[in-house]
Amino acid sequence: MSGRNRGPPHAGLPHRVHEPPYGRGLGPMPHPALLEEMRESQLGMGPRQLPPHPAIIEEHLAAQHQDIQGLLGNNQRLAATHVALKQELEAAQFELQRMAYHVDSLRADKDVKMRDLYDKSVRLEVDLRGVEAMQNELLQVRADIKELTAARQELSAQAQVMTQDLARMTADLQQAPALRTEIEVMKQELQRAR
Repeated sequence: MSGRNRGPPHAGLPHRVHEPPYGRGLGPMPHPALLEEMRESQLGMGPRQLPPHPAIIEEHLAAQHQDIQGLLGNNQRLAATHVALKQELEAAQFELQRMAYHVDSLRADKDVKMRDLYDKSVRLEVDLRGVEAMQNELLQVRADIKELTAARQELSAQAQVMTQDLARMTADLQQAPALRTEIEVMKQELQRAR
């Protein structure tokens, strides 16, 4: 504190009792540390020194109050930061667990794929030994494809003709009710004519 080991500014003046600004018996209670400091300074004083002036005490109290308010604010900020960091740590731990599980899953998938690739490579080696037979089969398949392509073109032409025939038949069928009506009229006329 700034007042420690230093006499008050009014030292040596005649002793006067000042009323506190709040009235007798009212006002803020001094901090215990300030009371202790005042006791120590009074014990160290000689018999002629006076206790600190109430304005100095109030100044000390105001400074301490500001310090306390600042510490409270810092404490609240630290508590909020602590909670946020704790939440971030929990989220990071959860993410690490999730990633570890994902890595294990990927490793298992990789092992399965490696086994599959090995099996495929063994099969490919066997297949490569029969490449000549496969080439002959390929030539035969190409010839079959040419034949099938020609047959498909012929079938497409036939299907087109059938589609046209179907369209004509559909048109004829749509005219059938009118023809029936006409036949009925002719039958009735024949019966009348008889």
